[in-house]
Amino acid sequence: MKSSRLFIFSVFSFLMIAGGVSAQPKVKVVDGLISLDDFSPTEKKYALFTDSLDKKLKSNPNDTTSLFYRALLYLQFNNFQVKPDLGSNVATERLLTARKMADKADSLHMENFNLKVLKAQICKELTNRYAPLEVWRFNAAQLAARKKSFDYYKGLANREYAELEALDKSNAYAYQRLMVK
Repeated sequence: MKSSRLFIFSVFSFLMIAGGVSAQPKVKVVDGLISLDDFSPTEKKYALFTDSLDKKLKSNPNDTTSLFYRALLYLQFNNFQVKPDLGSNVATERLLTARKMADKADSLHMENFNLKVLKAQICKELTNRYAPLEVWRFNAAQLAARKKSFDYYKGLANREYAELEALDKSNAYAYQRLMVK
């Protein structure tokens, strides 16, 4: 009986290690940008982790770590480089959800520098989503609403980057460069 438990445990451990599954993915901040420390992250690769985070957030909506990682995954897989179509509201809605999650983690007093970088980067991505590109797709009312959203998220992003610049003097140039013009 003990040998079968040991065998099952060792097989399970091997599969976890071989599959690259970890409790929390590694995060890196390079030149003021936060991302997963993974050469080729895909939604499929992180599907189990995403499902796990969603379950944790249903049972405990105030879990700041889960809020942070879920917001990071929303950002990672819905940024402008991954989903460049401005006509699709799916990526924009997911980025707005990421912003709400990051704000909630911040309001719950999560003290993590990476959270501040994440919030700034989400706002910058939202300015990209509302940027005045492909104006032929939208009518005058939609353009006015998009301009208002663009200005709002531009202000938020620049305020977040200014705060990061003050907190992290050694990387101030990177944050200055990331500000939305």
